[in-house]
Amino acid sequence: MTDMSLAQMSGLLGVFLYLAGYAALQFGFLRGQTYTYAGLNLAAAAAVLLSLTESYNQSSALIQISWIVISIIGILRLYYIEKTLRFSEEETRLIEKLLPGVSKERAQKVLALGEWVEMRSGERVISEGVPTEALAYIASGTLVVSRGGIPLVTMDKGALVGEVTYLDGAPATAQIDVLEDARLFSLNAAKLRALVEKDSEVANAIERSVASVLRGKLQSTSQELQDRTSGFLPKV
Repeated sequence: MTDMSLAQMSGLLGVFLYLAGYAALQFGFLRGQTYTYAGLNLAAAAAVLLSLTESYNQSSALIQISWIVISIIGILRLYYIEKTLRFSEEETRLIEKLLPGVSKERAQKVLALGEWVEMRSGERVISEGVPTEALAYIASGTLVVSRGGIPLVTMDKGALVGEVTYLDGAPATAQIDVLEDARLFSLNAAKLRALVEKDSEVANAIERSVASVLRGKLQSTSQELQDRTSGFLPKV
């Protein structure tokens, strides 16, 4: 067996990087529009191109050069987006809550589906038994959740509203009204569902966020029941 030349080793490295990047993308360890993925493709193409110096193939060389150019354009595009796309402090908190880990570009697409709404005390946000038309985020103020006309719990800054039923458009299980003047970001549920069906990254981020919210509510309810049965709260 003869020792491998530098060109041969470079070719094998390029193949490994191509496969590693593609596998990481398919298995969910990497996202397509990231510096890491673009960098892996750039390095892989450069390594394979170097290997062609020993046994030149024009078609293969053109493919690798094209891959390098596309990867560089992708990296420059990501850099441009990172430097030019800006979010307000309010929008940043919303993104951290609803879209953890999502790229700025995708976050902007989600924000474009909604609007900021100022609501006064006493205004209705969600009606019990009526399909939820929006998924909302509370930027400030306080909301009260009622069922059958009986107040159950309040919701404050940072909470999500309509997270249980927005995805399937099912009737709301409770009524939600503004207790103290509030500022909400309201996302059109139908448009959000359409985006979620096409964009797995956004879908996964919202799913994680909603799951976290529901776990928090479950823990809060369990603690309240425990406190009631232990005598810390008056029985109702």
